[in-house]
Amino acid sequence: MRSVNGFTLIELLVAVVAASIVSLAALQVYGGDHRLYLHLYGEYQKETAAILEELRRINPYCLGARIKR
Repeated sequence: MRSVNGFTLIELLVAVVAASIVSLAALQVYGGDHRLYLHLYGEYQKETAAILEELRRINPYCLGARIKR
């Protein structure tokens, strides 16, 4: 009797294909989440800029981020 050790080429190919499918699915999910994050971050930036502009309009003596003493 001969003992067989290791994997066959077919088993390795199946493992590589399965890993590729899982990684592609993970990249698709990450890409969707990343696009949503960029969209929400852009909206946040617009709202923050509008609030700061309103505050500057109300208080004309405000110098923005610089504070002079």
